[in-house]
Amino acid sequence: MSTLKLILSRGDPLQTDFLTTDNRVSYTSETFTYPRPLHGSRATTTVTRRDPVGGLLQVGVIEWPANPDDRPQVVIGTRSVEMTKTGLYTSPEKFQARDGRIYEWQISNYRAQLVPLHAGNNAAYVATFLQSPQGFFRAWNRKPSASLFVPPEGVHILDDIVVTFIYFESQWRDRERFRARTWDLPVAAA
Repeated sequence: MSTLKLILSRGDPLQTDFLTTDNRVSYTSETFTYPRPLHGSRATTTVTRRDPVGGLLQVGVIEWPANPDDRPQVVIGTRSVEMTKTGLYTSPEKFQARDGRIYEWQISNYRAQLVPLHAGNNAAYVATFLQSPQGFFRAWNRKPSASLFVPPEGVHILDDIVVTFIYFESQWRDRERFRARTWDLPVAAA
């Protein structure tokens, strides 16, 4: 079995199809926002998987709270999954997958990578996300090419990988946007 490549049809993991290399939809993520007067808005991301005959199976839900200080709730299948932040100023987050093992999403060279914890220093990645080219080169490459790669060692927890990837990548992008805004703020004169 070779590495599975899931291509994101859109740049936003909260609202995309995960396509196989033969252009079949494998997973879909849809996010709906619910405005609440005086309380901000909250959102729900639903993740579905296509079965072999084309039916849809809900495999995960992420409840995004209105208060940014509250943690989102992640459910995979019928299991509530606790995403635990492991870095103080960095973004790694770990979780326990369906197979009982602990895995950690990390950012390395601006790409999300999932590694099994407690597997030794040279643990292989169980999933890697590669972004589309940015800026000038995007004009030449019109097809979306942001992809999630899952080697054979990770396929048995594919639902866990896809749902936690959507959560992790969204959280990381939000933190990066916040950092970019704080760098743009004017500094008050002393």
